[in-house]
Amino acid sequence: MEKARLLSEMKRCYREWNSLLATLTSEELFLPGGAGAWSVKDVIAHLTAWLELAFSDISAAREGREPMLCFDTMSEEELEELNQRFHRERQGQTLVEVLTNFHTTWRRLYDEAMALDDRLLQETAQLVVNWQARPLGELIYGEACEHLVDHTNALQAWLSARRGNAA
Repeated sequence: MEKARLLSEMKRCYREWNSLLATLTSEELFLPGGAGAWSVKDVIAHLTAWLELAFSDISAAREGREPMLCFDTMSEEELEELNQRFHRERQGQTLVEVLTNFHTTWRRLYDEAMALDDRLLQETAQLVVNWQARPLGELIYGEACEHLVDHTNALQAWLSARRGNAA
């Protein structure tokens, strides 16, 4: 993926997520249902954890190490276990901490993506010894865009059902 497209898509997905968050009431941020039993606050913390992993893959690519985000090699059980671990680690954070961490991490990932060489984003597997994953640009896109869009869509559906039933 070309850097210009990646950065544009990252900004678009981030704007859409934040626009949706802005429509939530204080109560809705803490209600279970944003993603199963998780609240919207929990989902934001979950997204932050995955953005941090994407950031760690940038460091890995620069240093010639294996990426963390190898979904092709992780089972559903391993992914669920990782998500539950992230949830436990962040459960005690306040809403302010969760939101601050999300925005700071997203901005840091965006800035790092902007600073990366376009060739590294597109050709990581050819440039980095032992890189077993998709190109770095696709890994970043997966977390900063696809993952965010998945949760945006789920949250929109939950809100529509919730608000439709409340009316």
